[in-house]
Amino acid sequence: MAIRKYFSWRYIKWLIIIGFFLFVCLAIFSAIYFIRVTKDLPSVKTLSEYKPPIMTRVHAGDGKLIAEYAEQHRVFVPIESIPKEIQHAFVSAEDQRFYQHDGFDERGFARAMVANVKHKLKGERLEGGSTITQQVAKNFLVGNDRTIARKLREIVIATRIEKALDKDHVLELYLNEIYLGERSYGVAAAALNYFGKPLEELTLSEMSYLAALPKAPNNYKLDTKKDRAISRRNYVLDRLVADGHITAEEAETAKQDDLVGVDRLTGEEYTAADYFVEEARKEIFAMYGEDELYKGGLSIRTTLDTNLQLIGRRALRNGLEAYDKRYGYRGPLERFSSFQDWKKRLDSFTAPKDIGDWRVALVLEANAKEAKLGFSQLRDEETRPDNGRLLLADMKWAAPVKDGKKGGEPKAVNSVITAGDLILVSKKTKTENNYVLQQIPEVNGGLISMDPHTGRILALVGGYSFGQSQFNRATQANRQPGSAFKPFVYASALDNEFTPASQVLDAPFVIKRQDTDCVENENGILVLSDPDEEGQILDPDREVTEDECERFYKPGNYAAGRFYGLSTLRLGLEKSRNAMTVRLANDIGMARIMEYGQKFGIYEDPKPELAWVLGAGETTMMRLASAYSILINGGKRINPYILDRVQDGQGETIFIKEGEACDICLQDEWDGGPPPELPDEREIVIDPVTAYQVTFMLKGVVDNGTGIIIKSLGRPLGGKTGTTNDYLDAWFMGFSPDLVTGVYVGYDNPRPLNNEAGSKAAAPIFKEFMGEALKDRAKVPFRIPEGVSFSPINRVTGEPSYIGAPDFILEAFRPGTEPKIGEMTSTIRVGSGTDSFITGFGGTRDEGETQTPTGAQEDGGEINQNPTDTPALPGGDTQPASPQPPEEVEDELDDGLY
Repeated sequence: MAIRKYFSWRYIKWLIIIGFFLFVCLAIFSAIYFIRVTKDLPSVKTLSEYKPPIMTRVHAGDGKLIAEYAEQHRVFVPIESIPKEIQHAFVSAEDQRFYQHDGFDERGFARAMVANVKHKLKGERLEGGSTITQQVAKNFLVGNDRTIARKLREIVIATRIEKALDKDHVLELYLNEIYLGERSYGVAAAALNYFGKPLEELTLSEMSYLAALPKAPNNYKLDTKKDRAISRRNYVLDRLVADGHITAEEAETAKQDDLVGVDRLTGEEYTAADYFVEEARKEIFAMYGEDELYKGGLSIRTTLDTNLQLIGRRALRNGLEAYDKRYGYRGPLERFSSFQDWKKRLDSFTAPKDIGDWRVALVLEANAKEAKLGFSQLRDEETRPDNGRLLLADMKWAAPVKDGKKGGEPKAVNSVITAGDLILVSKKTKTENNYVLQQIPEVNGGLISMDPHTGRILALVGGYSFGQSQFNRATQANRQPGSAFKPFVYASALDNEFTPASQVLDAPFVIKRQDTDCVENENGILVLSDPDEEGQILDPDREVTEDECERFYKPGNYAAGRFYGLSTLRLGLEKSRNAMTVRLANDIGMARIMEYGQKFGIYEDPKPELAWVLGAGETTMMRLASAYSILINGGKRINPYILDRVQDGQGETIFIKEGEACDICLQDEWDGGPPPELPDEREIVIDPVTAYQVTFMLKGVVDNGTGIIIKSLGRPLGGKTGTTNDYLDAWFMGFSPDLVTGVYVGYDNPRPLNNEAGSKAAAPIFKEFMGEALKDRAKVPFRIPEGVSFSPINRVTGEPSYIGAPDFILEAFRPGTEPKIGEMTSTIRVGSGTDSFITGFGGTRDEGETQTPTGAQEDGGEINQNPTDTPALPGGDTQPASPQPPEEVEDELDDGLY
């Protein structure tokens, strides 16, 4: 017995010694491990210097948010601006003892470890037991790897944070850093992305929902897991009651509220701004770099008018779709060879981007009178999958196209579409299940609208769809402007002793081209050479005939073979006549005209070739709109821009357009006097009188010329059509006294526009846009500068006339250049070519252009006249009309090589 006790005690003693040894070893090992994992901990001081990446926000000129750029969508909000209810909700949901512990909550950690036993058995996600301070340490300093080392580092840093920062500062860091789903970092971004509200406008229900998200945002999505979201929100409300922050009655009321999320920065208003926003992004990126753009929290105020942008996009899309439908139906998007699992296959079909309220439909059946349509339930939940109808009357435009030619109007539905076709349709009415056949146009275009006095771009539409093509046709496309360049030719003439009443012969014009010549090569073969390069041979292997050497430039008018005799400059511009414009340019000299092309900013390196008079050079719509703005604002240079102001993340202004300080504007109190007059230091590009004369003539284009389709708007408007050879480009550049708008239509890979000129393809888009843009604006007359004299003339011949005479207008002249009654007509021989000459104010009237007297009363009020038989006055919104319908067509640019 004694021996047994001896051995038992000895065994126990050795166990104690071994246990103590192992304990010491474990303690040493733990101490070493602890020291190793915590020896290189980051300094807590970095938290006080922490500058979180904040998203950049872009606003329109009217204050609407139009875009955000960020790597992490965050709006930093100081703790003083975060409502107490939100603070309480997050503390109750995430760390009830936040205000009691010192960074590490032993009780909470122990509770989490016990709960983890159950979670482990059920295969559920384990709890970390982290406090808010530990989460701050993890997010800012430690990282997110799930290891013991990370947990230890997190605990140590959390305790250090609590010693260095007060509770409010810790909570501020947490509420601005935590990820809450939907691209939202921090509570302010989450409030915007989930509910479209700032923090102070959130309801108790919405605040509690946000506080429920930190654990696992994807588990509580409002669109797919709403029941779980509501359950978790209710849990947070109960915790708020338990912690004494709200009453049970307030919690029950909040539980009755539905949770309704919003889709921010979506919808037509935001889609419409895509091209404009991308231009702003590129400018900011070039100015400040990627980090500032995506992390710097910039506040960008742009020039965009969201209403005009929306109107512009609709007008351009409507115009392009209308053009496309005039030339038939190109066929379905795709075909299903069988209807097996058609619903699943239709759900998985990738619809074209940016089709608005159009829908992809599957033709289930088709006969002569109608087609039965099926829809995807994923995209069209409100529509029964097989309950749509397409009637023949709603697809009359859809003549089939064969070999590029449009057929006749369809007589049966199944002659155009058949069962298995995937097509695009739009709903005819909201209450019916009838649909209209649609088609994405192949043609494209652009629209730009700007303030001619400041250069602020108010609307910028770079194409039919940004989703389908990011190429901006308003700023990037270099295309020939055609006759849209002619106003600058006539401006040059007016600055060189011509007047709007001067007559130029519109007759065949032929001149030998100077850009090529012929020489014999070393083998005695006749080849083409460049006369500007001392006989340099252009193609040494190509033999040419003597006839080929005689190359002539022979521009023609739109109506082939038709010429109109002597015509005034006004009439030539109104009717867009090519032959007389080239003859005029040949007299003035191409050097002067190309100088105007450069100083107006249309061309960078123009060539002194006569074809450039008719717009053979290439330019962008933005350049051309800027040039027209100079005409409208009285001849002063403007630089188009889209950025008004940029502020950094601290609210300091780092960029402001036209940012020169106005010292006299800085007054503490208004003394009742008039506003200060600031000097206009803009460069004078052209004489204000010349600018007004051209503007007044362009008003005649709308009143009587190729832009007459615009006249029905009943506004003071001017403009110019433009069409290029083979109808590759169609333009309308137009304006009111305070708004310049340009429209371009053409194919990205140039091809003819089916004989459609600017007056048909582009002008209707301008008309729709300006009709809506000016609808609620007061009529403003064109402003007349000092130094303009008005004199009555015959609008066709330019001869002096009198008020009330048949076919008279008041024309704008420089003082002293007005025609005098009884003055002899002078004729001056000019230039080369076939019988080219220019006259003063007399001459012959073209028989095809006879006129009848008209009268109109102007409402602008610059000039007072006897109201009886008065003409349309210069600043107003009407002009005497031609007695016969003017040619509503645009002269084609003709390179004239014969």
